[in-house]
Amino acid sequence: MKEFPLVYVKNGKIIDENGRKIVDWKEKVDKFAEIYIMDLDGIERNEPNLDFYQSIYKKKWIDAVPRRFEDVMDLVVAGGNKIVIREGFDDRDIDRIFSEVDVELYLSLSKDCSLKPYNWNGFVYLLNEKMGFEVKEFLSELSNVFIIARRKEYIDFDWADENKIDGVAYPLWEMEA
Repeated sequence: MKEFPLVYVKNGKIIDENGRKIVDWKEKVDKFAEIYIMDLDGIERNEPNLDFYQSIYKKKWIDAVPRRFEDVMDLVVAGGNKIVIREGFDDRDIDRIFSEVDVELYLSLSKDCSLKPYNWNGFVYLLNEKMGFEVKEFLSELSNVFIIARRKEYIDFDWADENKIDGVAYPLWEMEA
């Protein structure tokens, strides 16, 4: 199972859980082959940090909640290798991203998600609390699943290994050196 860092980006800066800028993030990120970027500006205001993405020379998962085809294309041009799509994406554009976009596309899951039938490269589950029975049962029915956890302690690593979870990401500041 892969482990890679989750970073939060706001106003072009990597921040910690309290919104403070992380100064030494580049040295920490250099130890990993890929990085998961949770773009708070993209999520909150549909204004992703496109210039910032181009400054990172790593394989990048970008979770900026693109809402339309053009948003996905912006993320691809900015260097996204793996783009996360969430519920609420414009249904008229979903077929178009699969036919015209040549990067890996991952669906951010919820139990009621209506976008499952497409040919996703995999699934992302955002974990905001400790893994309970319902979450484990839900994820165990899927393949090619990545868990993105707000805190490392929320992940049941033994369960994830046993259930062939493909990877986990948790905050950069919790990654061991």
